[in-house]
Amino acid sequence: KIAPMKHCKLCNDKTLLQESHVIPKFVYKWMKKTGTGRFRQLKILDKPLQDGIKDYLLCNTCEKEFGKREKWFKERVFDKYLKDSNLKFECKEELIYFAISVLWRVLIYLKDDGNKYRFKNELDLAESEWRDYLYNGNSLKDFKSINLVFIPENLNIKNGGENLYSYFHRAVDIEIAESDEKSFVYVKFSRFIILGLIKGISDNDFSGTNIFSLNTLNPLSQKMDDTTVVDFIIDRSKNVKSYNDLSENQKTQNDKYYKDKIEKIRGNDYWNVLKKDINK
Repeated sequence: KIAPMKHCKLCNDKTLLQESHVIPKFVYKWMKKTGTGRFRQLKILDKPLQDGIKDYLLCNTCEKEFGKREKWFKERVFDKYLKDSNLKFECKEELIYFAISVLWRVLIYLKDDGNKYRFKNELDLAESEWRDYLYNGNSLKDFKSINLVFIPENLNIKNGGENLYSYFHRAVDIEIAESDEKSFVYVKFSRFIILGLIKGISDNDFSGTNIFSLNTLNPLSQKMDDTTVVDFIIDRSKNVKSYNDLSENQKTQNDKYYKDKIEKIRGNDYWNVLKKDINK
């Protein structure tokens, strides 16, 4: 879809904007291919979705620049990690650009949504710095703690939600997270978490995740020790609704839909994740 003439959020040219995915489209294509063919919002189960969150953000030229890195990430990291969670990944420019582009889109989408963020000034500064990196290639100075976390196949999480695996292995989730002293941009999709640290969080509480300080990411040696961040992520897993949270009418429709799809989804990623939640 094409919007009326507006200023591109990245280059500021006034032009026809593209309806950009906040989380890259390949994530939702994977969810459909390996799931039921549709998905739901974490907190609003009664509205099945056919696509992810989109907004008029970018001109055609900037959209293509983002698309190049999305293709690279999908082929070089996303697909490979889902096939083999023991692989290591180099922190190349394409990886850094991709991670920042996703964080920037989420920040643009959320930071002016009407919530009274405690650290709004810092969020604005981070958006500007990340934009300058993405468009002008300027070096990051104050907001270069960009962390990519790989979620393992077997989870060792205490006090998680009822649908722990459904959240950590398949859910898409975005947020600007804040406490009285801390702030970070949070992006979760498939088996990946991207964190952009904004305020009050020490790099020393993260090991093996910061793509700016490492040459290689080893998913098997990553660690997060900041309890605010860890507790936030675990709490998000508790927000995943289940079948019992559906309305009676939606349960009836849901049962019919799955009955028709059962042979298609049997044995796929969605099926296996549900089994893990049932048997954990």
